[in-house]
Amino acid sequence: MTRRSITAITPVADGVFFVEGPGSNWVILVGDGSAALVDAGYPADLPLVEESLTSVAADLPLEAILITHGHSDHIGSINALATAHPGVQVFAGRPELPNVRRDVTHQVGLPDLVPHLFKPRFLRWASHAVRAGGLGEVGVRHVRAVPSSMVIAGHDVRSATMHGHTPGHTVYELPESRVVAVGDGLVTGHPVSRAVGLQTLHPMFHYDPAAAEAVGATLAETYSGWTILPGHGGLSAV
Repeated sequence: MTRRSITAITPVADGVFFVEGPGSNWVILVGDGSAALVDAGYPADLPLVEESLTSVAADLPLEAILITHGHSDHIGSINALATAHPGVQVFAGRPELPNVRRDVTHQVGLPDLVPHLFKPRFLRWASHAVRAGGLGEVGVRHVRAVPSSMVIAGHDVRSATMHGHTPGHTVYELPESRVVAVGDGLVTGHPVSRAVGLQTLHPMFHYDPAAAEAVGATLAETYSGWTILPGHGGLSAV
């Protein structure tokens, strides 16, 4: 079996670290004696999330986890993290709360995948997702609606919810650093795509493909000149 490992942990600003995981990415914020996460990978990524926290925030309490959206590859390790780090607060965009809690499920399923099963790239992605726990029970019941502005781990963070990839997909700005975590609103690569560079995901992955395309264009324009931290693929500055 191939060993799951972190591709890179990159400091992108003071107290901001971009972590490229084996299937999806997460962000670590460090400051004022605490740490926070933006997203948390698949269930099988738990040891890697903890490894990355130890690497850049050893012995600091985990204050909060900010969720961009409720897909399993972004919330998979949160329940285990909450058990290991008592008192951690978990936030997501208000329209996304039912998806994060799994009162409803907005996520790619077998009917979406069937038309693409003859494509090797899609099969490899699906195999990885299953092995990483993507079909497991990952609902996070203790999630709360994120405010539009808050201070987390010493960072001023602003949230903006943008319907498209999911009903309440949310991006997180760090205006003082000109850094933005965009989740799956924009990516720089994905196993099912041959493209390299800023792009939107294959329509199969979106709750509302037309809205997701519009969001991607808006993000690219709005954050021109910022450091963009995507949910999949490497670091991008535009």
